[in-house]
Amino acid sequence: MKLTSYARTLHELNILKDQGYTEIILEPKSLSRFGKLSQEEFITLSNRSKELGLRVLLEWDILMTEDIFLTKINDIKGLVPFADALRVQDPGALHWSIVNTDKPLQFIAENGNHNLKALQGWIDLAEEKLERLILSIELSNTAIAEYVQKLSVPCELLGFGRILLFYTPRPLLSALVPEKVAHNQELAALGESEESPHKGFPLVENQHGTFMFHIKEFCLVEFAAELKEMGLAYFRIDQRWESPSKLSEISQLVKEFDRPAFETLKQDYSQDLMRGFYHVNKTDVLFAKLKNSRLQKREGDYVGEVLEVEKGSHLAILVKNPQGLKTTDLLKILHPKGAIFETKIYSLKNLSLEDVSSVPAGEVAMIQFVGGVWVKSQVFYQHELS
Repeated sequence: MKLTSYARTLHELNILKDQGYTEIILEPKSLSRFGKLSQEEFITLSNRSKELGLRVLLEWDILMTEDIFLTKINDIKGLVPFADALRVQDPGALHWSIVNTDKPLQFIAENGNHNLKALQGWIDLAEEKLERLILSIELSNTAIAEYVQKLSVPCELLGFGRILLFYTPRPLLSALVPEKVAHNQELAALGESEESPHKGFPLVENQHGTFMFHIKEFCLVEFAAELKEMGLAYFRIDQRWESPSKLSEISQLVKEFDRPAFETLKQDYSQDLMRGFYHVNKTDVLFAKLKNSRLQKREGDYVGEVLEVEKGSHLAILVKNPQGLKTTDLLKILHPKGAIFETKIYSLKNLSLEDVSSVPAGEVAMIQFVGGVWVKSQVFYQHELS
């Protein structure tokens, strides 16, 4: 298994050479999502890379409308002669590269390509020109093991780096800056959610749009030997937002894993680390809860469903029984896991937070908080408390 990574300076080129890399990813500013290199800088780094014996991969990974694509043709034509292979993500870029260049191609299939048939379809489209496929980090280890064996080209996987959560071509950050910013100036910020306690999401705006990343970074360093055994051909390390010294440290850990050194890296690293879906794909974890037989009971004395739980404050119940809900009612609340809670109604309010004696069907009733109750718990009338 070989290592691959990015370089933006001669210093980073030297680090990669010293760590035994045989290739380097270079990113032109006009063609790459996070590129910083002008055409002149790209050519300089490309020439130096070849002097060091490093193969040059040109990353053309922006997503393009037809109008944008037409503006990029001259840029890519001017840089293709200085690259040994092209890395593309946009299907239009892939098609143009197949038709108009003789360079080997690498297709970035990290977004929306999670099944074997779709991945093999990209390989078949490019035929013998496709030399590598970049897999999604949303694949489990069992899927990765299967895909690298069955796909007909070598595969690459991000092994360490940021996780992109959201992209839009719109400039979202500059709209929040009161003073004018220079055209195409890169902006960075940290975001937080108004609907959850999560905060610290790295945000980047540049000429290609706005990007939001996970608060944790993806890391499979401790599973590098396992990935090598599976047959993964390339392990990518992305340290474009960190000190170059981290690139050297992580590369060494991939080659010779040392648990104490890895724990030190985690402790000193700027972000928390995660392995994502590598061990278990949890995208269907809620299905069992949604199909929970305990939540399907609607007969008899059914009142409604708990919509919101605010600790120390209230339960919000959507009333579905035509009888409505009254202050004199006794309630039995069935937890999704099967626990049963019984309670009198000590406080009954409507959505306007007005004290009321009853709430009709179809409206939301606010009663006192009951400890242990979760959202989606089912509520029933109780004839007497046990």
